[in-house]
Amino acid sequence: MTTSGEAIRHLWTHKTQDHPWLPDEELVIDRAEGVWVWTERGKKLLDGFAGLAVVNVGHGRREIAEAIAEQTVRLAYYPTTRQFSNRPAAELAAKLAALAPGDLDYSMFAVSGAEANERAMQIARHYWLASGKPGKHKVLSLQGGYHGGTTGTFAVCGLPHMVEPYTALHVPGFTKITPPYPYRDRGTGTDEELVRRRAGDLRAAIGAEGPDTVSAVIMEPVISSGGFIMPPIGWLRAVRAICDELDVLMIADEVITGFGRTGRWFAVEHDGVVPDLMTVAKGITSGYVPLSAAIARGRLADAFADDATQENVHPGTYAAHPVACAAALANIKIIEQDNLVANAATMGARLLDGLQHAVGKRRIVGEVRGRGLMVCVELVEPDGSGRPLDKERVARLDRKAWDRGAIVYARGQVVRLAPPLCITREEVDTLVDVVAASIEELDAELS
Repeated sequence: MTTSGEAIRHLWTHKTQDHPWLPDEELVIDRAEGVWVWTERGKKLLDGFAGLAVVNVGHGRREIAEAIAEQTVRLAYYPTTRQFSNRPAAELAAKLAALAPGDLDYSMFAVSGAEANERAMQIARHYWLASGKPGKHKVLSLQGGYHGGTTGTFAVCGLPHMVEPYTALHVPGFTKITPPYPYRDRGTGTDEELVRRRAGDLRAAIGAEGPDTVSAVIMEPVISSGGFIMPPIGWLRAVRAICDELDVLMIADEVITGFGRTGRWFAVEHDGVVPDLMTVAKGITSGYVPLSAAIARGRLADAFADDATQENVHPGTYAAHPVACAAALANIKIIEQDNLVANAATMGARLLDGLQHAVGKRRIVGEVRGRGLMVCVELVEPDGSGRPLDKERVARLDRKAWDRGAIVYARGQVVRLAPPLCITREEVDTLVDVVAASIEELDAELS
């Protein structure tokens, strides 16, 4: 029995998502294992984007399913409001404190990455209130950055086409600054000069708003939705120094980059910095159950007395859900036992090198870049101008890869790859072959 198009049309996403080249019935994913997924109609595909850069440990891990089943029978749900807690939540919070850099020791759990980012901004706000600085409320972010689809996170979203319908709802003063984008922005200078220039922009933006009004700066270590933009190493150190100097909190959005995706447990480790708040989701459970967290440094928590009776950031109904936390603990255990962080670094280097050799000199390829298993090919017009390739042409690569047996994410000016961290050498080579052949075909069409 297969899913009917009549049933699918009742999904709101049917109205809002782009799927121009296949009928809905062809896009029903039925089962998955490792890095592979199968549609209801039997087509086998290499999952080159891990769903949405989510399934870090790979599909079909029975250990996580068993942890979920056991916890569901023992305690499926009880709120963590009114100071209740549960064992999986406490164990997971302690585990995150051990894994996260520095003194990022206090986790507030939520359901989605957007909610984690909202919670981080709320924690920052309450911290400044508790510190006697009530004027600090603004949050600066990066152009091209994406932090979720809620009204609050749209206020710090740097993708104008996405947030335009909601601008009337936004609080003034949530400034966006340009991130360091080496391929487009380095020019004839060095990465160090680029970092200094963009750090100067950040300092100037905080100064223009008034440091006494700025609560935090939020940014992704790799700007994902903006095109897998990878600022030079040293950028986050510069941001950390400015935040320290001007008394502003630094929020690192590791919703995508966390839990091994970039070849480190967390992407901030590449720069050796400790943000004041770090948000995580996606890879915390590999998507088996929705879960997220805003993780705060001890100095923020110290602003609130242990014997306080007044609530600050209000927890949601499903905060620290015991089944989700049990799934996360099983997921993290797999990442550790299977050495998936190291594998992400090794296989990411292989994927990057393979694509650079296969398509790096193609006339429609501007750059191949990567950090761990976040790899992309930036596409340019074939006339030698260096202008981004028309997005409609880039989007053709989704279908070309699909026809060759892989799912990729071709949007804007880039084709993005973020496969499960369990990917093998042979599977990496298969993905390289599919992407290279798809780009070569597109290049030939544009001749």
